[in-house]
Amino acid sequence: ADVYLMGNAGSLKNPRDLVNAIISTRDKTAPDSALYAPALATPANLALLVYLGIDLIDGIRMIADGLLGRYHTRDGVWTAKELANREELFCLCSHCQKMRDKKIGQETDLLVAHNLQKLEEELLATREAVRSQTIREYVERQVRITPDQTAALRLLDGEHQYLERRTPTSRRSTFYANCAESLQRVEVTRFAERVLERYQAPQSDVLLLLPCSARKPYSTSRSHRLFAEAIGSARRYLHELILTSPLALVPRELEEAYPAASYDVPVTGRWDREERAWLAGCLEAYLKKNRYAKIVAHLDGELEEAVREMGLDAVYTGGGTNGPALQQLADAVREACRDAARLPDLRQLRYRAHADFYFGRGAGDALLGGKVMVRGREIQDENRRPLASWTINGNMALSMAGAKRLEPLGRYIVNIGDFLPRGSLLAPGVVDADEEIRPGDEVIVVGEQAFGIGRAKMSGWEMVASRRGVAVELRHIKGG
Repeated sequence: ADVYLMGNAGSLKNPRDLVNAIISTRDKTAPDSALYAPALATPANLALLVYLGIDLIDGIRMIADGLLGRYHTRDGVWTAKELANREELFCLCSHCQKMRDKKIGQETDLLVAHNLQKLEEELLATREAVRSQTIREYVERQVRITPDQTAALRLLDGEHQYLERRTPTSRRSTFYANCAESLQRVEVTRFAERVLERYQAPQSDVLLLLPCSARKPYSTSRSHRLFAEAIGSARRYLHELILTSPLALVPRELEEAYPAASYDVPVTGRWDREERAWLAGCLEAYLKKNRYAKIVAHLDGELEEAVREMGLDAVYTGGGTNGPALQQLADAVREACRDAARLPDLRQLRYRAHADFYFGRGAGDALLGGKVMVRGREIQDENRRPLASWTINGNMALSMAGAKRLEPLGRYIVNIGDFLPRGSLLAPGVVDADEEIRPGDEVIVVGEQAFGIGRAKMSGWEMVASRRGVAVELRHIKGG
């Protein structure tokens, strides 16, 4: 079917029932079908319903509540009795202007009209949040209206697989982590998982732990430029790891990957229990996988306290960017790197890290195998043919030659039928697709008559299950 209707959706008052009903329905229906929830939407809960997976709503509840004397805004609902003694209504719509000199609740036609207008206004705001790729931040703000909505978002975040399969790998807008729920966002957990599972740290004897900065990427900030000056030539003998909330760990090579290059958090200097536990868990897992002879920690305040609580054996230099602090950093690094091995070209390390981050372990070795050179933000083979470029938003864009190198790995591949697509690849033409593919991923398109590269507009499983829509925006395609 093109549309599925959730029968009796208006009765879903319990947040657990609401989340379970939508998820179970979504998992059983085609990804390119719409889900309609009648008599459920209000101005206060509309953004949450859209984020949960509802596509179609109506104004039935607004009409019914208006007839019963209930007054809705994006900030909640009031009864006529609650509004009866107010000197003024907190809305300037034409309907409220007419109700100003009348007794609230008696003019039900005006209440209905007001409620419907507020719902339509919220629909416009929610659409804009979707278009600007800020729907999650908008939902985090809106759910604060009632405990039930906050509970519903937390329960949804517990359904990690449901969200992860539908969440793009990058977006244009800044990633704002403004509340405790941000620690559970897919973008946060996905980044941490890839750092721990896909990323391969360079073979280094020395690890330097640094704090994050307000400006992103970190290297462009004043504090990190001062750190770099203090470290000097020793930078070729150590590996840098930035500690931050909510991402926990950001290797220097991945500071331009999403969302590390475009996130913002409220900075107070305080680290609560959840943040400390998340950071400690990620750092312990990282150090089990990557061994270092010496660790230097240029941290201060509660961040240093959180790392010390782990019992980490490191040289603590106290953090800071003043003269004495930077001198302590320089001295500690110089001593730690006295007999350390020299690292390879830092630019190639970045490309290798990004290749593994976006295409899985082994992709860096495949893409950078043999004699390669880095020119600006492009990597080339020995014949100066481009293999991949590093875009300003931290993504990697493959060339056809680079795609040929990665094809044998069998990852991020979209298999198509016996035809040569032009422009965009539509879902009906997809025979099979890697389950790991998410919207925004760079993918390789392979068919009997075609070989190409492009950006995924759907997840891999959606491409296979859908009967309509653009699956891949093709950048290059040629006959096979």
